[in-house]
Amino acid sequence: MKTTNYSKIADKYDKNHFRVDEIKFEYDLKEYIENNVKAEYNVLDLSCGTGLYLEKQINYFDGININWYGLDLSDQMLKKANEKVKNIEFTNADVEEMPYHSETFDFISNNYAFHHYSEKNKR
Repeated sequence: MKTTNYSKIADKYDKNHFRVDEIKFEYDLKEYIENNVKAEYNVLDLSCGTGLYLEKQINYFDGININWYGLDLSDQMLKKANEKVKNIEFTNADVEEMPYHSETFDFISNNYAFHHYSEKNKR
């Protein structure tokens, strides 16, 4: 399987307008919130990259008490995400060895990255 070194392409990643334009309102998160009323929510974006998904969702869900988290293996992608979005807890780690306890998050998103995980058949 071909692997991509995302640290090497972090500076160019957001310049692909298809990638930027594809991210839409998260209807599944909206439905979850409507059906699970809570004082606050914890939402994780796996393989968050430069924070494109988080940036859009934060704007869409403004006014709802959501603690946003992003996890990515590439420190350079996370550096770009930190420049773009604030008040996010970013973690530099491998998705297949996440440093979180079970049931930490109410909602987990994963956009365009699952095919990169080498141990997906074990999950």
